[in-house]
Parts: sequence; C-alpha cells; structure tokens
Amino acid sequence: MRGWLRAIGLALCVTACAPPSGISRVPLMQAPILYQSAAPAPAAAPRVPADRDVPYATQRAPAEIGAYGDVPSTILRVGFSEVSIGASRTSGAAGTRRPVVEIEEVAETGPLTASRHAAADPRDFNGTGPEVDAAFAGRINRQLAERPGGDIVLYVHGTWTDFANPVLAAAELQHVSGYHHLFMAYSWPANTGLLTYFQDTEDATNSAFQFRRYLRFLAEETEARRIHIVAHSAGTRMVSEAIGALALEYKAAPESRIRTELRLGQVMLIGSDADPIRVGGYLIDGIDRMVEDLTIYVSGHDRALRLSNIVFGERNRLGQATRGPVPAYIRGFIGSFDNVHVIDVTDAERSSAANGHGYLRGSPWVSSDILAAVTLGLDPAGRGLVRSRDRVRWIFPANYPERLQAMAGPRLPRDGG
Repeated sequence: MRGWLRAIGLALCVTACAPPSGISRVPLMQAPILYQSAAPAPAAAPRVPADRDVPYATQRAPAEIGAYGDVPSTILRVGFSEVSIGASRTSGAAGTRRPVVEIEEVAETGPLTASRHAAADPRDFNGTGPEVDAAFAGRINRQLAERPGGDIVLYVHGTWTDFANPVLAAAELQHVSGYHHLFMAYSWPANTGLLTYFQDTEDATNSAFQFRRYLRFLAEETEARRIHIVAHSAGTRMVSEAIGALALEYKAAPESRIRTELRLGQVMLIGSDADPIRVGGYLIDGIDRMVEDLTIYVSGHDRALRLSNIVFGERNRLGQATRGPVPAYIRGFIGSFDNVHVIDVTDAERSSAANGHGYLRGSPWVSSDILAAVTLGLDPAGRGLVRSRDRVRWIFPANYPERLQAMAGPRLPRDGG
C-alpha cells in the first residue's frame, strides 16, 4: 500500500507544475505563436523596461539555505527578484539552443504591514511598519509606468513547487509577451518533498485568506488599471476560494463598486485540481461578478489530474475535459454566465507536454490564447477559438494559427506601444 501511495505521489510531483522545482535556471519557454517572428506583420521589438525585476509576495518563511523554504508563515513577505534572460545553452535531443531564464538575486523589501492580523506573530515584523508597504507599492507603480499596458498579471503556481518556480514563470511570460504588462509572482507554501500532495492542497486553501488581503493591497495601493490572475494546478484552489470569499463580501454591492475597488480582470484557472462542485458553488455565490472574465482550461491529456482523480475517489477535477455528453442542466448553468469560459486544450498543439499538465509553457497555442486574452482583452471567438458541438466548451481548430494571426495579430502593440 505504501509503495502504491509513493508511486502516486511521485507521479503527481513530477507532473505538477513547470518550470521544474529545485532550480533557479531554466531554458526560456517556446515563444507563443502570436508573438513568433514568422507571423504575418509581426510587432516591432518592444521597449524593454529598465526595471525588469519580478515583484513577489510569499507566505513562505525565510530559509537558512535559499531565500524561502516550504514552511508556511502567517504573514506575507514581499520583494523583488532579479531575473536575467539570455546566454543561450543547448537543450533537448535535437541540440537546439534556447535563451536561459535565471534568478540572479532575491531582495526582500520586508514583511507587508497589510498582511498583519491578530493571529500573526508580531515578532515577524521586526519593528517594520507601513514604510515597507509604501516602498513596495512605489516601486511597482514605477514599473507599471514603464509598461504600455499598465496592468498587473499575478502568476500563481501549483503543487510540489519551490519559491523560484513562480518567479521564473512570471519572468518568462512577461518576456515572451513583450513587457506589455507587469507580471508578478505569488508564492504560497507548497512543498517540494514526496507524498506532500494532501498537505499542499490544505496549504493552498489556507493561503486564500492572505491572497485575498494581497489583492486588496494591490487594488488600493498601486496604480494598476486591472489585476489579472493566471493560476495553475493546486494554486487554483487558493485563487477560487479567495475570490469566492470576496463574492460573499460584495454580495449586495453594485458592480460599479466592485470594479472600482477590486479591478480584477482576467482570472484563468489552468489544469485545476479543484472540485467542480465547489467551484460551482462559488459561481452561485457570485464570483462571476468579481472579475471581467473567468476562464477554465481543461484537457483530455492531463495525466496528473487523472491521478488526482484517483486520489480523491474518482471525483473529476475541474481541469479535466468532460467525457461523454454534457447534461442539459450543466449546459444551461454554464451558459447562464456571459463571462465564464471553458477552454478545451485537448486539440491544441503540444497540449500533452509534461504529462499533459504543463501545457501553459509547453504549448505555444495555449500560451498564445492566454496572453491574447490578458494582453489584448479578446474573448474566445476573437482569439480564433470555435465552439464545440455541445456549446459548452471552446476548442482549438486545426487552422488555429491562421485564425489567431488574422484576428489578433493586427491588434498587437507596435513599437512597444
């Protein structure tokens, strides 16, 4: 029995999230087809901001080795990671050369006063106060001013992940999309050891409280036009729960107040191992009112979610593509939300990358769809996707690259604007 559990745990670990854990250097992901130079009328080279350091917030306690470890903290620590992109190295069986994304330095600004609460150990703040919040927000605002889009994009990682993972992912997504928006990393205390999957799912849920407070901090203290969230795997549990709590808080509020106070834009749940019933409850409670668009990416190739399905007693995960006909009541339920979209990536090129769970980085079709939504604000039809027969899902047609370039290509920013 223990051997079986260990095999399950190891499979979940190695498929959980990319870039890989335990390292601070990875080859740059393949460019999304929307931004590849072979595309018709490519955008001119963007202006690269002077300050490219990746802002981060973490609920991990400081570690003796490395910046932060796996131990949860009751507060948030914030800072900036210096990340370099360049110095190509050979990778893959074909010996191709790809630029490298590498963390050079991690500089903590301090503990975020906005994360203080009655159950937090006051000694964690080491005598610091609101000056940390002001310094962190001030630098974020300066970075936003250097980017033409003026939005924040928060990247939230999945399970079996260390601190470096979301920093690397945020840096490369920002790079391949031309520094249009400011990408930031949120690192909740996932573990990097074997057989910690259940602990990670609990830590993800526990982290929703501070993540909600962090969203409020960004909305109140920064000049971001909108705040987008790109969440992967177990990180989608934290994100959906946090926004679900906001929905209850704003239950009686008009949408104009919600837009003004929260400014949440695109929220994307990728390879989610959350329970669909639970997320359905959040929808009933009104999370669709909290965001401009809620997009759920599903796949029929995701073997990590198949294992998660087994672990949770054959209960489908949110990120699994539906097998068989979708019941009429489910079609009606999903169809009742104008801004909730289900994107099936099964037919997207290279969607089986990293055991089918790493298609965010592995599939240049999927990364194009995500970045076209975040950067250009296009709906699924405007990004070249087509409706499935059941009218519930959006799918990638065989001629997706041509459709995407025809629809979205002309809207790409030119000359860094």
